[in-house]
Amino acid sequence: MQLVIVAGGFGKRLRPLTLTRPKALIPLVDRPLVLHILDSLPPSCDEAIIAVNYLFEQVRDFFREHESRIAVRVVDEPTPLGTGGALKNVERYLRGPFAVYNGDIVDTIDFDSLVQTHRKAGGIGTIAVGRVDDPSDFGAVEIVKGRIARFVEKPARGETASHLVNAGRYVFEPGVFDFIERGRPVSMEREVFPGLIAQGLTPYRFEGWWSDAGTLANYLTAQHLLLAAGRAKIAPEADVTAGSLRPPVYVGAGSFVEGRLGPDVVLGKSCKVGRASVVNATLLEAVSVDDKVDIASSIIGAGAAIGEGAHVRDSILEDGVQVPPHAEVLDDRVAA
Repeated sequence: MQLVIVAGGFGKRLRPLTLTRPKALIPLVDRPLVLHILDSLPPSCDEAIIAVNYLFEQVRDFFREHESRIAVRVVDEPTPLGTGGALKNVERYLRGPFAVYNGDIVDTIDFDSLVQTHRKAGGIGTIAVGRVDDPSDFGAVEIVKGRIARFVEKPARGETASHLVNAGRYVFEPGVFDFIERGRPVSMEREVFPGLIAQGLTPYRFEGWWSDAGTLANYLTAQHLLLAAGRAKIAPEADVTAGSLRPPVYVGAGSFVEGRLGPDVVLGKSCKVGRASVVNATLLEAVSVDDKVDIASSIIGAGAAIGEGAHVRDSILEDGVQVPPHAEVLDDRVAA
């Protein structure tokens, strides 16, 4: 079975980190985001086709330099044409039924179970659905007699009773391409899926967790889930003996910590954290944090430096940003 990973977006909601790197390569705990998907695939998936538009060369070059246990093909989409256009662009590489994963999601969905559900159902497609308390930020899925009957995109209160939402994992028959018009922007979610209902769309209900990582809040949620699922660790080459750690945390090799860390904190390689407080945050590689700093619910780009007494909350800082002593960065996006 082949898998298409749709990873062509601009990652606007994670800017300024994505001004210089594609979202697929944003570090999440200990791995670039796209590798969390590849790591989860079973032997039955024999090829991953990564559909990329924005900063295609970076993704291509990454996979030229990094081996994967399954074959990886990175395909350029010269003009971004939505999720449907990205899929249409890789049609020539597909040999039969295939899976599709949105590239900014981490989860515990079982690939083989998803495929088996599709094969047993015999319809044109199968969509993984998960339950949420509030479907208003998602695409709600209504099910009747074991089939998907309606989609409600970001429903208002009372518009649907369903709490099942599209989890961004699919299996399709090749006939799906008959529903994707070539040469114009096409949304799978808003245009293609409603047209497939009459052809037989099966829901795949799964137990476990999933989260997209496309916004600051969702990125930190995904990080929390991964840390809780066993990704927390202190690298042997890290020095945290002078610090106070509240698990779960991940501390990369070469990092030095004197302050309070955690819960839900990730430090990349070679970070230095003085007598400061860091909670629910990510510090990418080689970040320097001085004394009396308070960092919470934020992502700090590689090589950034946070001056003494500064406060950073609910913010994303680009690589190399220099925050002056005693500055306040609150709910901001700071470019270098």
